[in-house]
Amino acid sequence: MTSKNHIAGPSSGHHQEAYRGTGRRPGLISGIRPTGELHVGNYYGALKGLVDLQERYDARYFIADIHSLTTHPKPDDLRGHVVGTARNYLAGGLDPERCTLYVQSSLAAEICELHTYLSMVMPLGELMRVPTFKEKAKRHPDNVNYGLVGYPVLMAADILLFKAETVMVGDDQLVHLEIARTIARRFNQLYGNVFPEPRPLIDNAARIPSLSGAGKMSKSDGASAYISLQDDELAVEEKTRKALSDPSRVYREQPGHPTAEGCNVFHLHTFFTGEAEREQIADLCLSARIGCVECKRKLARSLSGVVEPFRQRRERLSEADTLELLRIGRDKARASARQVIAEVRQAMGLQML
Repeated sequence: MTSKNHIAGPSSGHHQEAYRGTGRRPGLISGIRPTGELHVGNYYGALKGLVDLQERYDARYFIADIHSLTTHPKPDDLRGHVVGTARNYLAGGLDPERCTLYVQSSLAAEICELHTYLSMVMPLGELMRVPTFKEKAKRHPDNVNYGLVGYPVLMAADILLFKAETVMVGDDQLVHLEIARTIARRFNQLYGNVFPEPRPLIDNAARIPSLSGAGKMSKSDGASAYISLQDDELAVEEKTRKALSDPSRVYREQPGHPTAEGCNVFHLHTFFTGEAEREQIADLCLSARIGCVECKRKLARSLSGVVEPFRQRRERLSEADTLELLRIGRDKARASARQVIAEVRQAMGLQML
């Protein structure tokens, strides 16, 4: 993890201290969108943080395929993206022996049952005032479905099903987590102290710049603007060669501006190139002893040092291997989920014969 990529939150130290000497780790959960292909921005922006957290928490990570249904993906695309996402995250360092990785829909019976119970304590009016719901409803007025308005309740079910004390979230999800805390509190007031109120572990991950220089790296800007974790060395070199560098350096003989603000390529070096080499590049650039072409070659080598090991690990992981690891994760998760469902039913007075 680079110095710019860190995960911190108001609860992380508190929970670690509370479990010191008890022999068990605090529970953490995080959802992963089934997006298929990953780029280096995703790796440093999310995946690497999850890998680090599995060493310190009883971590559960799920691929959120049920959540994705609000946008009606094609079934074949969704299945492919789920498997592809699992392969990516396993190749990136998630270890089934250190964390529990599963697909959300593989626990649909437990998650959707709890979602139904939790929906009974969450007023509809409050859900319709959630800023993210209002924004999406305004943007897509022809697709305002119940799943969209009930999204925070389903997210609460994902979390509370495992009584997770900690949830890794981005800033955009904090309002949803607060709803989950509210639901837990209301449920406990009605039925007894069943759920902990989950606390955020805020993801302050690095924002890797686009090769185009326009904002952060994103697949929505086209394949030439990002380095895919499936790109081979030739593709990495070709994309990097076309990356925006120092717009004010017109000629090779001119001194460059090797700062994050002055040169997009040097900004990328700050994430992927070691400090000693980076300082050498800056010195050579300032004295015009290196041009942008050579600077980009050096960046391509640094990027390939990240991408190539990942690509090779992914290629060794077959679809059959991936599905088997997801089944193992499902079984681990289901065992504890069913215990919580039984406790919830008993608390609510439901007699399931």
